[in-house]
Amino acid sequence: MQRLILRLGCDLHAPVQWLVYSEQDQEIIASGELSNALNLSQLSEHANNSEVIALAPCSEVLITQVTLPANASRKALGAIAFMLEEDICSDINNHFFALGPREGDLQSVAVVAKDTLSMWQQAFKDADIFCQTMVPDALALPHIDNTLSLVQLGDDIIARSGASQGVSGEADWLLPILAKQAQDNEQEIKCFTEIDAAQALPTETTSADYSDLPLLMMLNNISAQSLNLFQQDYAVKREGNPHWQKWKVAAILAAVALTTNIFVKTLELNSIKAQRSELSTQISDTVARGFPDIGQYRQARQAVEREMRRLEQAGGGLSMLAILSQMSDAFASSGVTPQTLRFDASRTELRMQSVANNFESLERFRRDLQSLGFAVDQGAINNQGDQVVGVIVVKG
Repeated sequence: MQRLILRLGCDLHAPVQWLVYSEQDQEIIASGELSNALNLSQLSEHANNSEVIALAPCSEVLITQVTLPANASRKALGAIAFMLEEDICSDINNHFFALGPREGDLQSVAVVAKDTLSMWQQAFKDADIFCQTMVPDALALPHIDNTLSLVQLGDDIIARSGASQGVSGEADWLLPILAKQAQDNEQEIKCFTEIDAAQALPTETTSADYSDLPLLMMLNNISAQSLNLFQQDYAVKREGNPHWQKWKVAAILAAVALTTNIFVKTLELNSIKAQRSELSTQISDTVARGFPDIGQYRQARQAVEREMRRLEQAGGGLSMLAILSQMSDAFASSGVTPQTLRFDASRTELRMQSVANNFESLERFRRDLQSLGFAVDQGAINNQGDQVVGVIVVKG
């Protein structure tokens, strides 16, 4: 896992120090300084593969503590802004109050202007960097009892003097104040970087520890319990994995194409099913007309073949198929079409209901059959629209 830590300035034009550290390899991947926060997008590649932690300059953040009743309710926490109203020179409605760890009756609080906090968040958004954690820079320094911890980043001095106490500002004016404060409070001073104008510090109570780069030391000092300015109304929620965003449009198009293809295939399948159902109905109707005595069956082809074998093997006289074979020329010349066929094998008699265009066609058909040596009886003949329907009995 990689972690990217960076320190913003009081405005977007201030330099930004940054460092990327690999916890797995226990080594620094890269570090440097941007000329200003408008160039944060240069870190987006590192940010995509890292947990991003931002440091806010304490020159823009008031860090303090408020004494609360032992069993303070949520309503008491909501009143913290009014408890600090006298310590803030402007309208408290323009400030955001972030809550930190609580020790006994002491509640740590960080106060920052809403406009400033929104400016920092917008800078990350414009750079397409996802950052959920912003800690006041002084609170990222080691907390050592009765000791003032110092770091210099660029022209700024960052100092931590207690669990919830810290400041930052330009070295020229802040360093003498810190030296006087340490002397009045009988505090030792520990420097974690080289300090410009260090002669302003009392040499007898000042020590140094340069074992780590300042940003790495501050990164290791931040934990889940650290005071995070990005909370409550300013909590940052992930909108989506940045890698996923790159492929989101392609994935949506692929899903639409797949859905469309499935829809089209479903329509085609339903159409085929409808055609099969219609064809099955036509086959059943045709079999029923041609073989009215065929009975129930599952497979039309097997049933028809079985019925034809039965008719061919019927004893005595000609079979129905033999009779129909001899009648083929008569059907063709007269234009008569059989609608139903019923064959009585015992009497070698074929009864059929036939359709013709007119009475003359039926009569010609009857004469043609008689010329073939068949005995033909003609039943009732009826008109059906432009056609005539009659029953003809043929005996072999």
